[in-house]
Amino acid sequence: MSRRAVTIAALTVLLVVGVIAFRHYFSPGEVVNRKLVATIDAFEEERLLAVMSAVSRKYSDPLGLDYESLGSYLHETMETYDDLRVDYVLTRPEVGEGEVRIDIELVLWGRYEGTKGYVIGSISDPCTATLLWREEAPGWRLASTPELTIPELRDELQSRRNQTQ
Repeated sequence: MSRRAVTIAALTVLLVVGVIAFRHYFSPGEVVNRKLVATIDAFEEERLLAVMSAVSRKYSDPLGLDYESLGSYLHETMETYDDLRVDYVLTRPEVGEGEVRIDIELVLWGRYEGTKGYVIGSISDPCTATLLWREEAPGWRLASTPELTIPELRDELQSRRNQTQ
């Protein structure tokens, strides 16, 4: 095989690998995954506006939260606790037509009056949620949290679910 043929073959393989990597990187599931990680980072840095920019203005969930009440809850958490940290595990995103579902297990840590500890969840009993992201004109946004389990609020959440059904 000539040197030119080897060069062309190598460039063709490189091009194919590049196209596959490009498609994967910009696939809806990967875009949402990166956006979710960036949102968690913004929460840990207590940048409320950056967090809320990832949330749809039409956000609603079965527990009765909307965009404004979610923002208020997050603001209150950031005001109450210092050194917020989220330990999380994400599942592989499920991609549908114009939406992406991703499951998350998380534990929220923080410092309150000098003591660091769990804010919600624990290593043995983490919070779990299914997050529904939808594609909107400005990009992918968190549209709803159809499933949510917070161990410390299990009874209250179940009561709300029963009221909305």
